[in-house]
Amino acid sequence: MNDFVVTVNEKKIRVTLSGEHASIDGKEFKYSISGMSSSTYNFIVDNKSYIISAGKNGYSEYIITLKGQVFETRVLSALQEKAANLIESKSVKHSITIIKSPMPGMILKIKRKAGEDIVQGDSLLILEAMKMENDIRAPVSGKVKEIKVSEGQAVEKGIPLIIIE
Repeated sequence: MNDFVVTVNEKKIRVTLSGEHASIDGKEFKYSISGMSSSTYNFIVDNKSYIISAGKNGYSEYIITLKGQVFETRVLSALQEKAANLIESKSVKHSITIIKSPMPGMILKIKRKAGEDIVQGDSLLILEAMKMENDIRAPVSGKVKEIKVSEGQAVEKGIPLIIIE
């Protein structure tokens, strides 16, 4: 049995092939495929015939043409997909974002505490600059790791304000 995850237009589809049978997102089909040329195939699914063209477009990417429509696809084994998801989740979890002062000013109010979970767009602090209050918001979701400033403190442009993990 061969398990694959096929991504078409950013939608993931689970495909399992076993002999003459295929399962696509849990739905069973009888299929066969035969080559007509190096990139054209006759694909028969439940006694319906389809002529498809397939060309490799990278390591796991393919361009598929079916009934005149072109589809960009990515085909990974279930194990490769699991490894890719694991790598992606590890890299996201350990990223650090440093919020720096966009201009010189004074910290009027700090709205978050260290250790607090935040969502992208949450208000973090108010920076007064040139008699205007500027709401500094979180560019990413995460946890406030450290607050580097205090209320009433004057800051220069580029000074670290908050670290998000």
